Amino acid sequence: MNSRQTALSTDDYLDLYLLAKETKDETWQQETLAALKTQQNRSFEEKQSALVQEIWEDFKQLNEDISFTYRLIQKEPTNEQFQTKLRHLRERRITLSRELYLAKKQYVEHTQ
Repeated sequence: MNSRQTALSTDDYLDLYLLAKETKDETWQQETLAALKTQQNRSFEEKQSALVQEIWEDFKQLNEDISFTYRLIQKEPTNEQFQTKLRHLRERRITLSRELYLAKKQYVEHTQ
C-alpha cells in the first residue's frame, strides 16, 4: 500500500468517525478509532521493517567494501588513500550500526 492510499484510508476513517459522532453512535466511534489505530500501527511497522532491511543492505555492502579495501591495503600497505578510505568506511559502519539499533529499538517500543 503506498502512502497516498494510506492517507486516503486515514481520511476515510476520520470521516467515518465524524459521522459516527454526529449520529451519536459511540460503539461505531470506538470501532472506527480502533480500526484507525490498527491501520496506523501496521503502517509504522511496515515502514520500520523496510528501514531496517535497507540499513542491513547498506551494512552488507559496506562490509564488502571494507573487505575489498583490506585486500588493497595488503597489496599496497603504504598507500594513504586506501588507509583513508578504510577509516571512512569504518566510521560509516559505526553510523549504520547506530541507525540499525535505533530503528530496531523504535520498532520494539512501538509494538509493546
